[in-house]
Amino acid sequence: MPIKLTDLVERVPADVEDRVKRVRDRSRSVLQEALRAECRLVMRPHTETENREPGAQVQVEILPGHPAVLNNIEFSDELERILLLGRYRASLEQTVSGVRGLIGLRKELFERSDGAKWAPVKESDLQAVLSWADSLLRDLKAHDPVKTVLAIQEDFLGVYQYQIGTLFEDEYAANRASIRLYWGVIGLVAELMGVSVEDLAVVVLTHELAHAYTQLGADIEGRRWPAQCFAQAESALKEGLAQYYTDRVLRRLESRFAGALKVYEQLLQGQPDAYRTHLPWLDGHSPEPVRLAMLEVRRWREKTLKSFNERLAKAEATLNAARGEG
Repeated sequence: MPIKLTDLVERVPADVEDRVKRVRDRSRSVLQEALRAECRLVMRPHTETENREPGAQVQVEILPGHPAVLNNIEFSDELERILLLGRYRASLEQTVSGVRGLIGLRKELFERSDGAKWAPVKESDLQAVLSWADSLLRDLKAHDPVKTVLAIQEDFLGVYQYQIGTLFEDEYAANRASIRLYWGVIGLVAELMGVSVEDLAVVVLTHELAHAYTQLGADIEGRRWPAQCFAQAESALKEGLAQYYTDRVLRRLESRFAGALKVYEQLLQGQPDAYRTHLPWLDGHSPEPVRLAMLEVRRWREKTLKSFNERLAKAEATLNAARGEG
């Protein structure tokens, strides 16, 4: 009988809620400061006047339940066994790597005159352990529920929600917005991935804060990305920008959030294409052209990834020319 993902969420231990709340309370200010440094956008611009709305505020809520996008996700009745394997994923991977190394070590020891003394274990025994661990990993990979979950085309661990006004919104106005982190979903996916709740929560919080800053953050002139225009923009553009700044922030703070960076990289391997559009920006461009392209797309209310990439190429060329590069 199929197992519903939503039923699994309800089984997540209640203490996960407090763990996610502690991540929010201890990490939010550090992550926001890093985001401000990376994108140079602020929630409270210096250009505020009596005629302008006050700076933006984004509340981060820790909630039970799950977004509606998860309602119809089901797993096979093999899931209980696969979940057990998933909890030992790291051990299985380390065993495969370690035993292969031990087989090589045993071979070299036996080339010595006293090899039998230092390598009493039979190679067939090591090969049996290697074969067993490798077969369990292959089984886990073939039925891995993480693949099913990560294939979802929307944010589901956390959600950036924002109020949408009229089409011709004031680009200086701050719309209402909030971030929702679903602690049960975070706890379940952390278990499926074999990672800590805290590391995954940091990644989710960083990603949703990046959405908030790329939309609500004000540039030096006080301009923001009007919510109506943001809503109409391609997912590949919005998620690409959030992922780009998630990557930049987690690498900037690697000494503090090393585990979170590894979880982000692990997630990235299985996420849909819309969550991977930022990879060429990381490899082929410095941060300033990316930032300038984002500001131009926001200012001219463009909606497509193509438009962003065209502006990114122009910004890169302009900056290279100014530096006297080819």
